[in-house]
Amino acid sequence: MARMTTKWIGRVMRWAAAGLLCTVLATRAHADLAADLARVAVEAAGGRAAHEALQAWKADGITRVGEQSVVFLLYAARPDRVRIETLGEQGSLVRSYDGERAPWRKDGPLAPPRRLGRAEELEFVREADFDSPLYEAGARGVSLDYAGEQTVDGRLCQKLLATLRGGALVTLYLDDETRLLVRRDTVRRSGGREVVEETHYADHRPVAGVMLPHLITAKRDGVVLHETRIREYTPNPVLMEGFFAPPVADWPRL
Repeated sequence: MARMTTKWIGRVMRWAAAGLLCTVLATRAHADLAADLARVAVEAAGGRAAHEALQAWKADGITRVGEQSVVFLLYAARPDRVRIETLGEQGSLVRSYDGERAPWRKDGPLAPPRRLGRAEELEFVREADFDSPLYEAGARGVSLDYAGEQTVDGRLCQKLLATLRGGALVTLYLDDETRLLVRRDTVRRSGGREVVEETHYADHRPVAGVMLPHLITAKRDGVVLHETRIREYTPNPVLMEGFFAPPVADWPRL
């Protein structure tokens, strides 16, 4: 009886080890496929050299929310600096982040700078990365996994799960034909529950050799939240020193 028990324990251990090995190999295969798709996507969007040369850009655009529209200038620079100037009759609203200190805002030319609300601040920092999670993913601390295929807006897409620095998880969809990024899903909290916000990218055109979307649509539960049309990108604009920094020397750090 003891021999039988030992024999079966040995078999169970071998089966368990084989199952674990299959799981590990499948995980590695998915990670390798995800890395390959990321490289292909970067090449399809202009290639590594063009991405590396594009260190910053300025976007002139308009965002529509229902019947309302807002004109804006958006400045972004590697690795995670961003400044948004919303233009209106009473002057501009500025929100900015220099990658080091807490994001700040000014509600008019004469208004004092102030910090964003905590939730807005966290989202602003999370969305500040200049590059897609697909570009130099490993070097930037981004983990990618392959998650199969899915149809998006009538087009077959390859689906990747990206774990960003800090642990945030986003889902990326690559058009199976063009290999361009056409959708990004982010989980957010709204009304005390978690919801998935979809960001759809369309009308890709080259900007200094890099394919950038000129139409960006945010959706939730199939409803359009807002739509942004980029009228013009300016690659590598000349930006003054401290352009993204808060106008206060002792501004708090995150």
